[in-house]
Amino acid sequence: MTYIQCNFCNSMVDADLYLLQICSTRIAADSFLNIVIDKFHVKEWMSLAPYQAMQNAYFEGEHDTPMLESLLTFLATLVSVRTNLGLSETALNRLEMVTLLCMGDKTHSQLMELMPERCGTSQSRDFEALLAEVADYRAPALEASGNMQQGMYVPKSQIWERQYDPIHVLLRAVHRRDFQTSMDRYTEYARQKMKIKPGISPWPPFRNPAECGQAYDDPRKILKSRVFHAVALVVLYKAIRGHVSEHVMALLVFLLEQAVLVSDRTAEDDSSKMCTSGPQPQRQMNDMDLANWFATDSLSENLRTVIGRVILTPEPEVTPLNYSSDSDLDWEGSEAENEMSDISVDGSTNVLMLEEGDWSATPSGSDLMVLVPTAHAQESSIYEQMSLPSSSTQSQVLALPPPSTSSTTSDSGNESMAVAVPGDRSMVRIGQAVSMPVPSVTAIARARNSNNSGATSSWQAHTPSTSKELVPSTSTHRKAYPYRRRPTVENANSNPPTVRISESIISLLLKLHSQLSGVPDSYNPDEMDASTSDNSPENLFGDGPFYIAKLLKHISEMDINCREYIQETRNKLWPKQQECEEEQKENREREERRRRAKERQQKLMAEFASKQKQFMEKAMESEDGTSEMDWAAEEEVLISTKEYDCVICSQSTPSTEDKPMGLVVLVQATSVTGHRRKQGYTERATLPTCDEERDNLRRDDTLSCEFDRRVEELDRHFDPQSWLLSINLGWEGGVHVQTCGHHLHLDCLKAYLHSLRSQQRQHPLAPDKGEYLCPLCRQLANSVLPLSPQLGDCSQMVRSRPSNMEQVLIELGDFLRENEQTPSTSNLSDAIVRAMEDMTSNAQLKPMFKSKGNKPSNQSLFLFVTSIARTNLEVELIQRWGTLVTNTNEPPNPLLPKRDCIVPLLHVLAVHARALALWPAWMNLQQLCGLPATPSNALASIEKEVPLLLRDPIALLLQFVLLLPLHVDQVYFTTIVKVIYNLLYYQVVSQISCGLTGPERIKACETASTTHIDSLSAALALIDESFAETDLYMDCEEAGGCSQEPHVNMIALEQQVQKLCLPFLRIATLLRHHIYNQPLPDIRAPQSEFVRLVYYLELVTEGMDWGCFNAAVALNWPADSSQPPMHRRTPQMWCLQFNAFAMRSQIAARSFLVDQHITWHPPRLLELPREYEKIFTYYHERPCSQCHSVPQETSICLLCGTIVCLKQNCCKQQGICEAVAHSLECGAGTGVFLVVTSTYIIVIRGQRACLWGSLYLDDFEEEDRDLKRGKPLYLSRDRYQLLEQQWLAHRFDHTKKTWVWHRNAL
Repeated sequence: MTYIQCNFCNSMVDADLYLLQICSTRIAADSFLNIVIDKFHVKEWMSLAPYQAMQNAYFEGEHDTPMLESLLTFLATLVSVRTNLGLSETALNRLEMVTLLCMGDKTHSQLMELMPERCGTSQSRDFEALLAEVADYRAPALEASGNMQQGMYVPKSQIWERQYDPIHVLLRAVHRRDFQTSMDRYTEYARQKMKIKPGISPWPPFRNPAECGQAYDDPRKILKSRVFHAVALVVLYKAIRGHVSEHVMALLVFLLEQAVLVSDRTAEDDSSKMCTSGPQPQRQMNDMDLANWFATDSLSENLRTVIGRVILTPEPEVTPLNYSSDSDLDWEGSEAENEMSDISVDGSTNVLMLEEGDWSATPSGSDLMVLVPTAHAQESSIYEQMSLPSSSTQSQVLALPPPSTSSTTSDSGNESMAVAVPGDRSMVRIGQAVSMPVPSVTAIARARNSNNSGATSSWQAHTPSTSKELVPSTSTHRKAYPYRRRPTVENANSNPPTVRISESIISLLLKLHSQLSGVPDSYNPDEMDASTSDNSPENLFGDGPFYIAKLLKHISEMDINCREYIQETRNKLWPKQQECEEEQKENREREERRRRAKERQQKLMAEFASKQKQFMEKAMESEDGTSEMDWAAEEEVLISTKEYDCVICSQSTPSTEDKPMGLVVLVQATSVTGHRRKQGYTERATLPTCDEERDNLRRDDTLSCEFDRRVEELDRHFDPQSWLLSINLGWEGGVHVQTCGHHLHLDCLKAYLHSLRSQQRQHPLAPDKGEYLCPLCRQLANSVLPLSPQLGDCSQMVRSRPSNMEQVLIELGDFLRENEQTPSTSNLSDAIVRAMEDMTSNAQLKPMFKSKGNKPSNQSLFLFVTSIARTNLEVELIQRWGTLVTNTNEPPNPLLPKRDCIVPLLHVLAVHARALALWPAWMNLQQLCGLPATPSNALASIEKEVPLLLRDPIALLLQFVLLLPLHVDQVYFTTIVKVIYNLLYYQVVSQISCGLTGPERIKACETASTTHIDSLSAALALIDESFAETDLYMDCEEAGGCSQEPHVNMIALEQQVQKLCLPFLRIATLLRHHIYNQPLPDIRAPQSEFVRLVYYLELVTEGMDWGCFNAAVALNWPADSSQPPMHRRTPQMWCLQFNAFAMRSQIAARSFLVDQHITWHPPRLLELPREYEKIFTYYHERPCSQCHSVPQETSICLLCGTIVCLKQNCCKQQGICEAVAHSLECGAGTGVFLVVTSTYIIVIRGQRACLWGSLYLDDFEEEDRDLKRGKPLYLSRDRYQLLEQQWLAHRFDHTKKTWVWHRNAL
């Protein structure tokens, strides 16, 4: 491998090749080629003998020609390469660069490294100019699977058309697969550009070599040698018999073409040009004596010369005493059938075939004793034997004659007979009496005249003649005696056997063209002239027939005699009449097949139409029967018949209680939602690269920190049984569930997991913990969501009959009161319990939410269940970029999963929520409707219960959704959303009211209506009136004692109200979208999002003028005739609850109210500087914040900016290294770390970790791992965006990275 590598090729392979090129031009061509043939050990392969002992260890079989291919490759390289024969430095560098690019796309650094090093030249001088000339830059592409590419250089189109040189690629290819890759890329380009027909595999486009320098002779002169012409004839002769590969054919055709191009026609003798083509009976051509097959080196004459017969090389003679049979060896019947028929001698004999065990004694006094093996019963080979000298007109011998150098032939009138006997019998001496039966003659055939000359095609049938030849017996009971060595006799005086060739190079080229085309007489000179007239000689795309036709075209242009000979050979091989008859026959058969296919198609269409008609009739009958049903009983249950396809057993079945189906899901902990930052600060915090930036980095402005502070205050002032039901958790360590969308039987999954536990795996998988790969898409999963039979398009529905809001609220209260769960022991219920256990085991809750005793309270468990739904809805909203606005001009959202699992997840959660809700949950609904709750129904004392104005509206909505029947009629869902929106609106108005001074509140309430709450002013007036008895506004009134008239922007306040109401409306919209399978509203602009959502949720059903629209219009109250009306009485009651708490703790009450609703930025990774030098300079010697030592591999968390010691024991606690511990604390098991010393990103996901890649690339968008090349590195925005998207979409587990078990050692 080192011999041809780029670092050493200048002084090794190139130098040796240069010396060989010099030798080829200084030594006689015949001698040089004979030496090369001997060195490549292909002399025996050049033999035309059909059966020979395999004495050469370089060959493994008759059809394996690796050394022949190497020989032709060497000759092509020798005559083509101009590395040291005068090629300019620029052209040489261009050729080397093109060769590298053709073997595969390369980065800039790879090209710099792989360019051959040459003494005394500077390749970098014109490197960039040549690179721009031959290659196009391809920017890195980011795949959805997570695979990342670097900046690559790809060859231009002109490279494949004009400069791709397969010979030079073979010279530089370290492995053969590199050359094959270049050919595959060449083929792909040819097909994309429609250069070749579909289904055709092109041959390598070998290029004409450049001119040599003046000081050198052209190495192609060796191709004018008669030895090469003989080699070409032998290879072509075996090629039409299928003994060589197409690559060998392509090499030989290229060499012949080069021989034609360099042939010196002016030096050829005119008399040789005028000689007639045909066999030369006066010449004796011996097998493997390639130098004497042709009389001269004239290429024109040798192309037309017909080689008639070749005398086979004598084998070592075998004496009777030393003779051993080779009958145990196998001979290849297919080769025997093809070639044995060509063996003959210049004489005619009769050969008698003996049955096994039959013997004959000859009456002659001859003393000859010989033995012949019986031919195989299925062989069609014909042996022609030379007659032995005899005084009688007919003598019988028991032998195949031995080879002889004598060229005499017997008289045509004499016929000698030979008897073939089994090869494993003892020998019989002629003239000796033998007491054995006389053999019977099984077949006698007449051999055609061996003196018949001319270029007769071997494809044609043999014509009968007056001579006789014996064909092998066809009896089925005859025993076969296979052999490889021709048996000979000692002192046999006979002529040697010969092989009939009767071919010239041109006739073989014509046959090969026809064979590769699959059409008789496929070569047409006129079509070839028309097809190549417009093509450049360097712009070639074609298969074997194309290049052979190109060669024949050059041959015909070289000499008029060759052109005439080509036409004569075509006429002799393929008569026109026979071709026309065959073509007409093919046309008739083709038309017949078309007619039958059309009849079958019409029959199938008729059957299909008949079945379709029957189906429609049955469907109409079923619809008629259904329309007659009594629809008054709408409350009855409609059982779903939806079927699911199991990806393990491939059966489609519905999900039932006994045999439930499940949805493949991956359950994991998440803290993505907790990393949202408050609006008012920068959306994306910056990774500090100086001390000033580090001081400005805030870690307390995230949602998780704000939630922790609020929970502490709630626990201080309220009873846990109350405040646990007023919030949602999961901002840190929540549970996220995602699916690939495939289904399976739970029984099949159980067997699948059992099989995974008992086998070794390449992928780091933990089947003991329930992990598995989806059998269909191979995505990681660790749980399954059972599918209730109620799910589906025709699922169980609870339909609404009431017509007014008041009646709907009453029925909703009844639903909540009747929430009684009966224990079930079905397989479906067991699977639901297991799914909940999987979600619980993956959650990472903080200690304050874990039970202090042995058994957690129902309220804490209920909070955990509802929070799972909240986490998944919030994550989906984050994946929609925090808004439901859609822009059709932008590409599809890469964060959204292809399939969701919200509805099956809600069903599992609802089962557990109803089992845990042992308190009167309908109380909250009464309070929302304005009905006071009695003390006996309260969860805690009135003083310790969280007021409604401080409860999370989204948490209340999810509680009602999970406690009510999952597929309750949409009217009930809409009513729940309406009453909770009423609470949300007054929470927001109260929050805004606390932010105004006394004069500003008075100014804002000047235009308030006293009868209806139809504007923000009226709502502010109601809240101001309700809070007047408390001290919430005391500080504001003291600070507002200013004589200047206040200015209040009511439009800005209205926009603020709508903005704070949007989070609730978005979650409610997603719930309606998933539960009722309704498409999301089409929202094109952020300004119209609030309006479109309230109309989508049916909070507003009537159209109105845009100038009159405000958030108060979406308030909905039941019709009420009491005084004061409900739209005033209910908010006042909520305020009285809050006033009771404010009287006890004014500061806490005001703090709760002011921070009730906060707008948040979507979560983001830390902003990184463009130059990597800033990061390396600031962090590579910065100490760890925990152990205060400089880490060997300094790593930075890209979520919060913390420095951790990677893979070191200094910060190890409880057997867990710092990076793993920080990933649990900061990302609930997901950590993204930048390793400063290597520029690489390390991703930790649970118990696994991977090298993700580098975010920083050089000017050519290449990575510089471990900073070995020392190039300036810059941030890749595309890679940074991909990393952030995978973090937000929880897709690290689905990326095609090499994951390993970190074993807490990072």
